[in-house]
Amino acid sequence: MPRPRCNGIIALCIFLQCGSAIAHEFTGPQGTVAVDWEIPDVSRVLSSGYGDSFGIEAAVNQGFPEPDIVEGKSCINGSYFLFDVDDEFAFDIDETVSLEITLDISRSSGFWISYDRNAMSEPLQQIELEVEGSRLYTHTVELERARFANRGESGTDIAIAAPSAMWPGTPDGRHRIVLCDLKITRSNKTAARTRSGRLSLAVNDETGNGTPVRIGIYDITGRMPLPDDSALTIRNYDDLTKQVFLRSTHSAVSPWPHDNRYFFYMDGEYEATLPEGVYSLIVSKGPEYELVTTDFEILGNAMTNVNVKVNRWANMPEKGWYSGDDHVHMIRNENDNASISAIMQAEDVHVTNVLQMGNPFDTHFPQYAFGTKGRYLEGRYALVPGVEDPRTAVRGHTISLNIGEVYRPAEAYLRYDRIFATYREQGGMSGYAHVAGDLFNVRRGLALDVPLGAVDFVEILQDGILATDLWYDFLNLGFVLTPTAGSDFPYLSAPGGERNFVFVGDEFTIDRWYEQLKDNRTFVTNGPMLEFTVNGQVMGSRIELSPGDEIEIFARASMNPGIESLDRLELIVHGEVVATASSVAEDGSLSLNHKLNVSDGLWLAVRTYGADQALAHSAPVFVSVGEGFENEDAVPGVVARMLGHLDEFDTVQVDSVSELEGWSVGAPLETMLTEQRVKILERADAARKIYASMLDRPQVEQ
Repeated sequence: MPRPRCNGIIALCIFLQCGSAIAHEFTGPQGTVAVDWEIPDVSRVLSSGYGDSFGIEAAVNQGFPEPDIVEGKSCINGSYFLFDVDDEFAFDIDETVSLEITLDISRSSGFWISYDRNAMSEPLQQIELEVEGSRLYTHTVELERARFANRGESGTDIAIAAPSAMWPGTPDGRHRIVLCDLKITRSNKTAARTRSGRLSLAVNDETGNGTPVRIGIYDITGRMPLPDDSALTIRNYDDLTKQVFLRSTHSAVSPWPHDNRYFFYMDGEYEATLPEGVYSLIVSKGPEYELVTTDFEILGNAMTNVNVKVNRWANMPEKGWYSGDDHVHMIRNENDNASISAIMQAEDVHVTNVLQMGNPFDTHFPQYAFGTKGRYLEGRYALVPGVEDPRTAVRGHTISLNIGEVYRPAEAYLRYDRIFATYREQGGMSGYAHVAGDLFNVRRGLALDVPLGAVDFVEILQDGILATDLWYDFLNLGFVLTPTAGSDFPYLSAPGGERNFVFVGDEFTIDRWYEQLKDNRTFVTNGPMLEFTVNGQVMGSRIELSPGDEIEIFARASMNPGIESLDRLELIVHGEVVATASSVAEDGSLSLNHKLNVSDGLWLAVRTYGADQALAHSAPVFVSVGEGFENEDAVPGVVARMLGHLDEFDTVQVDSVSELEGWSVGAPLETMLTEQRVKILERADAARKIYASMLDRPQVEQ
């Protein structure tokens, strides 16, 4: 869909040094705009509504750039700026660079700054200024080991944001900065290039065949040479790139066994010219394969051959379990399938849900086809199109998987139930994203849609967060919701960073995978593997018993020792921990055996935690004694919370700041909410009746 130029939804016309009016076009999911501001040694200045560069995640929405005059000097006033250093001035360097920033100190108490640095992916600095006197103040920042290899958002090198512009951010007096000049000075101490040699790298799997993998190559200073053309190309937002970096999701633990978290992908073979020296090599292929770390040396004018074998630590498909990522965003046409599949094979993800993303105004990350025509299967690795849509901060972001065709009715966009029902008729399944993180008022949407049977799943594991409170609440009310996990690439983790394992059995098919996912034969994980049975029945099972019957529970958690060690394994009954195993066996696993006598229905599940950041959670086993498995003691409290969320629909208004693409969705969403609120409130009344009926259930005598 074409993006708007200056129109009734958003108008951005910047008057700068050229003195003329220029209409700027918002492009892509980040809402990128070009800023007409001439700076020596900078080829482009950009801004965007959702920024993501070098550790700066900026949500500006209300802070797009506009011209300003300070003491007769032409300045730019905004929340977030990106600078593309002229490649002829500096490209792929390794030296300290001085950055002199002149700003209006009366309106800018400081700023965030980050940049493309060697050996460090997120060199984020917060600058606080306390200066009196002239409005114009020049502050110098030393950028150590600057690289400037166009690795930031839209191929930029430096990012500057206002103090309160960091995502999710709420505009206040510190949401904008006024920049009046920027000067870059090189130290010119980048070492001269030494002699070079050639690397020929081959990676084989346990079968002896070449296999796609994720790799990092680092010299003794931690610098990763820019990947050669033979590296796989990946779509990162709208950018085509050869490398990406892993976001840090844990304050004390790196998600990669090197301080430099940049990496790239290769498809079995890789060749490159490298400067002489000793290099560290890291090779990974998801949590089922052992991590490989080794060194090699490049000699001038010589070929170095490196052969690596990645060995399995676990073989889940052999046991009938196949992994999937429910949340990946990549632009995809038919010509992209092979390269995207290779990347997902490098992460060992068998079912990749490639999601077109929508909002009330626009769509991003387009897919060339939906239904079976949009599927791509290579061996036992599948790309399947879906949507993250509808998607608002009024009532949450949603995902629909395995759909036949996209359904985006403007007259019913906020009627999530109607859209979900259409996808269900197509054979798809729908649920809420970002339940992990509790983002975009997801509680409000779930309170409305779950009791009326519209929701199939909840995304409880994402960005290193396992969030179960909402899921447990609905389980305690007696609803069956499948747990899912997704990376949300490129916004959060690398592809496959969080995933579902689904029990398919002896024969893998795409349709079978979705059938079993919907039937709760699954667990979510960012690394640990789980086994869980109740009376010999696997996760997702429904078991009917009589009062006084005994149930026998077995659970086991295991973890690739090259990634992390386990800390504990917990048995959860009705949301409470009733047994814990913390004695790690010689093979690094944890096991739990437990027996219970049942008098009423209940649900059981297991979860495990690693020593640092590893997480996994099973789907429940549902035990009925007579009728249902709900937690009667929890029902009143949960119902009260859900009724409170429903009451919010009476007065909720559109808040463009909370919308991830607020620069474009504000006016369309306001119109939709006005026109569709009556239907939403009717549905809320229907949900209230169901909640009320739960409070009227007769209590079982103990």
